[in-house]
Amino acid sequence: MVGYLAESALLTHGLRSITEDELIRMWPQDSTSIAWMEDGGLRVGGIEDFCRFRKKAQDFDRVNYQNYEYYASNGKSGALTASGTMKACEGLGIPLAVTCGMGGLMEGQRPEECHDLKALANSPVSLLAVSPKDMFDLGGTIKAMEEAGITILGYHSDVCDGYMFEGERVKISGRWREEAPSKNILFLRSIKTEERITDKEILSQAFQYGQEQKIQGRSFHPAVNAKIDELTEGYSSRIQLRALIENIAWAEELANYR
Repeated sequence: MVGYLAESALLTHGLRSITEDELIRMWPQDSTSIAWMEDGGLRVGGIEDFCRFRKKAQDFDRVNYQNYEYYASNGKSGALTASGTMKACEGLGIPLAVTCGMGGLMEGQRPEECHDLKALANSPVSLLAVSPKDMFDLGGTIKAMEEAGITILGYHSDVCDGYMFEGERVKISGRWREEAPSKNILFLRSIKTEERITDKEILSQAFQYGQEQKIQGRSFHPAVNAKIDELTEGYSSRIQLRALIENIAWAEELANYR
């Protein structure tokens, strides 16, 4: 068994402009660690096997750390979020989950209201991500994680400054010094500054759209991602896919440090 699992929620719901053929063409063919839930069973496979699932999964829900057992015991299917992938790793004894944009806190929210933060505080599994997503309070999210005893290590950087958009520069615990995955560690590898989206009005419009969709009973995060994709003519999907693939390359390296 490999040393990590890659989440499937972004690949299922977040890359509106990326087709299955493009995913198969761009994905590293030796990476066979994508994780999803199908008919209550955990599935782990490569990109072609996953794309078979993806073609019928657009209406499936998102499986997180808290509802994972419900989906498993009731024979349901869904894409695994970052925290859901951490839960899957626990069952297989795998030390690392890989995502792209992770959850965070809105202003005024408590850490227990975020699935990813709860998982990081309680799971023996580490998480590798780019950053909390841009709609969250980055400073408040980083502070809450560090207060919960979570060590945040950057890939050649001790600062986190946003996800697809450049935001505030927030100091994190430090740079990665070949630490191995273990309990209460978050690894961050940012998208290059020159690849970020510069028009902040796009984020504002997408956030508003996500709020409207949430009122109508739809999922907030996929709605925001879809609107950013639309407003950037697919560019946001491409940079997120590249970032996830780069994170998987780092995960392959981290698997050697045990």
